Amino acid sequence: MAELDHLIFASPDVDAGVRHIENLTGARAVAGGPHVGLGTHNALLTFDDRTYFEVIGIDPDQSDPDRPRPFGLDERDGPGLAGYAVHPTGGESLEDLRSSMLAAGFDPGNIADMSRRRPDGELISWRLTIGGDSGVASQGALPFAIDWGDRPSPAASLPSMGRLVSLRVGHPDASVRASVEALGLVNEVVEGPAGLTATVDSPNGTVEIS
Repeated sequence: MAELDHLIFASPDVDAGVRHIENLTGARAVAGGPHVGLGTHNALLTFDDRTYFEVIGIDPDQSDPDRPRPFGLDERDGPGLAGYAVHPTGGESLEDLRSSMLAAGFDPGNIADMSRRRPDGELISWRLTIGGDSGVASQGALPFAIDWGDRPSPAASLPSMGRLVSLRVGHPDASVRASVEALGLVNEVVEGPAGLTATVDSPNGTVEIS
């Protein structure tokens, strides 16, 4: 059974996104590293040793990529939750999880290899589904899948932002809501404007991030 891997908070300026989250939660994200070729970099916090929170934005030290930056960063005029990822558990493979997503009624895209270099110089790598109906194509409602292989999740070595209480997914399209519900990985799926809302028990108390 798959489980939530991380939430994606998109902010064209990562530093501004980090400040926004710190003001809201009292927790300050640490630098993660650049995604070479995508034109992005990130900063990270964790909920537990399996689930983390990513602030992603435009990397000013990279040239413009050949394709649009992920999570609508090229068009965004402010920060906000823009997506979420799930990972396989037990004996399930990334390919198995992709098949489960197809069975739930949407295409998460193809499987690709990715990597980034942490500030300490260590190269970390992973596989994920990219493209298809996930992410910006569904306005964040449908997840993508990620697999860290035999390496620990980044969640295990990050400063905490508190406990993730719930994740709510909203979308006006009944078929999209049905796909999200079929996966059984979020707490609430509602009809309405497309968007994500995370409720977090943070150092500043219970807050909502959307």
